[in-house]
Amino acid sequence: MKNTFALLIALLTLQLTVKAQGIEFVHDKSFDEIRAMAKAQNKLIFMDCYTTWCGPCKRLSAQVFPDSAVGVYFNDNFINTKFDMEKGEGVMLSSKYSIRAYPTLLWLDYEGNVKHKIVGGLDPTGLVFNGRKANDPTPGILSGMREQYKNGNRDVNFLADYITTLNSAGELYEPIFKEYVELLNSKQLSEKKHTQTIFNLTNNINSPGLGHVMKNKDYYKGIMGADVVNKKINGIAEKAVQEAGKKEDKTLFDKAIALIKENKADDATQQTLKLSIDYYESMYDWTSYDKNVTQYIKKYATKDAKYMNDVAWNYYININDEALLSKAIKWSYQAVNLDNKYTNNLTYAYLRYKLNDYSEAEKACDYAIIKAKEEGVNASSATALKEAIQKSKQKQ
Repeated sequence: MKNTFALLIALLTLQLTVKAQGIEFVHDKSFDEIRAMAKAQNKLIFMDCYTTWCGPCKRLSAQVFPDSAVGVYFNDNFINTKFDMEKGEGVMLSSKYSIRAYPTLLWLDYEGNVKHKIVGGLDPTGLVFNGRKANDPTPGILSGMREQYKNGNRDVNFLADYITTLNSAGELYEPIFKEYVELLNSKQLSEKKHTQTIFNLTNNINSPGLGHVMKNKDYYKGIMGADVVNKKINGIAEKAVQEAGKKEDKTLFDKAIALIKENKADDATQQTLKLSIDYYESMYDWTSYDKNVTQYIKKYATKDAKYMNDVAWNYYININDEALLSKAIKWSYQAVNLDNKYTNNLTYAYLRYKLNDYSEAEKACDYAIIKAKEEGVNASSATALKEAIQKSKQKQ
């Protein structure tokens, strides 16, 4: 079976010169319209269920969906669509299909029934494999594996296939993953099948495979490249920090920071500051947020106008302390000097307004309106702010 799929993928590769690049997604249709298209064309629906903050989702969009071989198969065989699970119709779809982790990839018939489901990222080969599985599923594979496991099969090669299949089906695999890792001897731990399985399925900070990956990170960097390993570790830490913010779990945040430091990558200090900023923002701890943002800008963002403007706007929205707002004004002004455009001038105007410096706020507002006209963008926010400034000046 594996050889068959390898051959199919090789044949797909031969077609690259005559096919479009990557998956062509339908973005401008409702879910019901997508279903109608699938019925009319007698195709399954492939749906990418994502969120804007999901790192693996971004990697799929940047590295896997644009792959030529993937596009060849998916454009011919599916109606391809994607929905943000936190916006618009995606909220309903998230509830309908019980989406709890991202990315989740669904293959649906035109009635909306799930034919195949994958939770987590895939490489191009894996995505095509699962696309073919959705179109021509082999029934009973997972139930047969469950039966073998129940009957005592603990061969490590079988366990590797079993936990990989469980993961592909979106089912819990960590307890068996833990058992699998503990059964591997030193020789097996260096075999490609097992090193790859452990690496692929280590996706959260409590994963049974994380200790092995970290203990042997130099080995993994040697066979996969430092960038791949560092991205994996950074992604695990980022996911943990997001969860820590939602659960208000400082211990989980501390574990994520310890993981970054243990990895000792070149960007460890930068990553530590980034994660700290994200965590303290989610906790509304603006004192700690300010401390880390100040360090980050000083070390890494003195020439990054967008970052300074975004941070300054965050201060305007969330912070009332005059000393901190004055600091934000300096960053905002620096952003204007680096990139003299509408949005940067508008942030500066809002900050001046919040500190009751109406004269400077009005000047910045006027300049923002001028820049909006030059850039061809809507200046309604600036004109509304100017009206508010003028009313405030009249009350003085």
